[in-house]
Amino acid sequence: MSCPVNFSKDTLPKQWQYVKRNLREMGILNQPEVDDFEVKARTVVEGFFQRSINGEFREQIKAEEYERTEERADIRSGTYPRLFTTTFGRARLLIPKVRKKNREYVYNLFAKYQRRRQKFDDMVVLSLLLGFSTRKQQKFFQAFIGDSVSHQTASRLLQNLSDDLHAYRTSPIEDKYRFLIIDGLWVHIKEVDIKKRPILFALGITKDGKQEIIAFKLAKGETEEEYTSFLNDLYRRGLLGKSLELIISDGSEAIIAACNIVYPYTPRQRCYTHKLRNLLQNIRHKIKHRTRMARQASRIYKSSSRHEAIRKFRIFVNRWRRKEPKAVKCFQDEFYHTLNFYDFPKEVRSAVSTTNHLERFLEEIRRRIKIQGYFKNERSLNLWIFGLIKHINLNPINQPKSSTLKQKCEILLA
Repeated sequence: MSCPVNFSKDTLPKQWQYVKRNLREMGILNQPEVDDFEVKARTVVEGFFQRSINGEFREQIKAEEYERTEERADIRSGTYPRLFTTTFGRARLLIPKVRKKNREYVYNLFAKYQRRRQKFDDMVVLSLLLGFSTRKQQKFFQAFIGDSVSHQTASRLLQNLSDDLHAYRTSPIEDKYRFLIIDGLWVHIKEVDIKKRPILFALGITKDGKQEIIAFKLAKGETEEEYTSFLNDLYRRGLLGKSLELIISDGSEAIIAACNIVYPYTPRQRCYTHKLRNLLQNIRHKIKHRTRMARQASRIYKSSSRHEAIRKFRIFVNRWRRKEPKAVKCFQDEFYHTLNFYDFPKEVRSAVSTTNHLERFLEEIRRRIKIQGYFKNERSLNLWIFGLIKHINLNPINQPKSSTLKQKCEILLA
């Protein structure tokens, strides 16, 4: 019996070589044709880069090859080879030389002493953020692109995010957000011991539907003090709330208190998904009542108007008050704050009625944490979270979701 093929990310390059070899032995795949295709593709890209360099050099030296003109800035003196790595592989480029060397020639393709394109470095960093070790990413890119960076360089690229992170946390915030979603995520950090601490997140949605992770902060706990400090930092950096129409969060009392301090006049939407979860958790006779109560409660938020939702809510309360008093009391608590999304047009109601848009991003982080296990210290966690924020772009709320965040990461790494 043949062994099953393992197409996990760690073994994919090696398994792909096995697949090609087996197909060649079966006569299905002709290896020279595949190799020729890869070589031709890299040759086309390399030729494009070379023509770009030659064209920019001609513009700067102001003369064609062997051309003698009065405007010529220098005299050509052959070329020297330079290896340049891109996402298409390693390209061998010939850089023109001059005799006088009294001026510097600049090319748009790369900066001085640059040996890799920035996009390739970004893909290396993204592979680390997605769970590859520094050595595994080296094997991965070597198999698929024909070139890679050492594990020392990969670690250094990850550390280079520090400057970008500092700018991200200190730069002014444009007061352009119409909606603000706030939530937290608990993670393990190992310094003295493995301890669980929350990360606070703020996601802003602009008037044109664009979503952005405005800020995140590793906190000591999900307390009123921590959330107030978090929101005060947003306010200090420019998010004054002049365009802010709604703040969406779960039922955390700490978030509610912090919002009342920093943005006291902005309406608050309590996530109805969390409200339904709390209802189901407090049902006493789960086997007998859970399914029916869940179905009836969810229909309340599918109403076409606030008035209809309130009518269904009253029917629900009268029907279940005696059978499930604890669950109904929990559902009644701050129920009217779950209906503020009805004040907005239908096309944006689904975006502001729950915290789901932020939850999707947090779900991707949770998925990666399962591979990571825990973080060595606060610094590594901050860099890791910021790297994901930098590389994952969220869909505008008025556009269809063509792919999940998980699929986006896999597409970026492909």
